Amino acid sequence: MSEKPEATADARSQADGYPSFAREFPRDAALDRLVDAFARGDYARVRADAPALAADTDASDEVRAAAGTLLEQLRPDPGAKVLFALAAALLVFLSGWWIAHAHERPQHDGPRVIEKID
Repeated sequence: MSEKPEATADARSQADGYPSFAREFPRDAALDRLVDAFARGDYARVRADAPALAADTDASDEVRAAAGTLLEQLRPDPGAKVLFALAAALLVFLSGWWIAHAHERPQHDGPRVIEKID
């Protein structure tokens, strides 16, 4: 007995680690392999094979769009790029500040004397 594709899709979408955005993807063998690779964390395979599937003229429009969606999921978030750039700029600024002001140490004539006044 083979399961219906809809039942398999529902079962796979409920599985741990299976991406929730892929629930509405059409059933296609090549696309299913890419989604499985994505779910396993094999992003190199997705980056290598998804552009070919997205450009495949024999595939349906839905399959090509789904392959494009997989590629979009691998792109870094623009907000994360901005935060990374700000963190790098802060690191450069603080490092420069430390280097520029490292020679400004207070000069002491000798040991500090603490006087106790009663």
